[in-house]
Amino acid sequence: MLKESLQQFIAPVYGKTKRSSATYKTVAEHCRQHLTHLVTDYRAVENDQQLLREIRNDMDYYLRRYHKYCIEERDGMGAHYVEVGADADTDFEHLIPAARIRDLLLAGAITVEQALNAPTVRLSRAKHMALKDAGWASHTPNMWLPFVRYANVFKAQYETHDGKAIDPHTWTLEDHFNYFKHLVI
Repeated sequence: MLKESLQQFIAPVYGKTKRSSATYKTVAEHCRQHLTHLVTDYRAVENDQQLLREIRNDMDYYLRRYHKYCIEERDGMGAHYVEVGADADTDFEHLIPAARIRDLLLAGAITVEQALNAPTVRLSRAKHMALKDAGWASHTPNMWLPFVRYANVFKAQYETHDGKAIDPHTWTLEDHFNYFKHLVI
């Protein structure tokens, strides 16, 4: 029976979509709905550490999917911020580590919208490696001033994806969310 089923199987041909405001909205809403549901599920779990781990893994997937499709690959964006003067060899990096964003969402400290639009930066690969080497790859000393993590390791200047210079020593997470609220999909 299995052999016959395999022989009769015809692989489907899935249609391609061209990126548009509609496709960004579809991905955003899909991720938003799943994250909202997962937060509710997580809070309902009692005494099952493995299930909690699985839900966190699922949340990581939807956060990263949104960040990849709706921010990193969004036409004309690439990230919320760019390192001024960085060469073409850059990495997409979360100013606040992605796992911390997930945990803030689970704790109710930020909203789903804020988690989806957590600050990201195009950072030179060399500086990204220096950050990792210094032990700051998955930690941050200050979530309110998200650029402090970088300032502890190297000096750099940053601007928003649309060219506004920012002061990394005073730019807060609230400044970020206020500036980018127009980009919420």
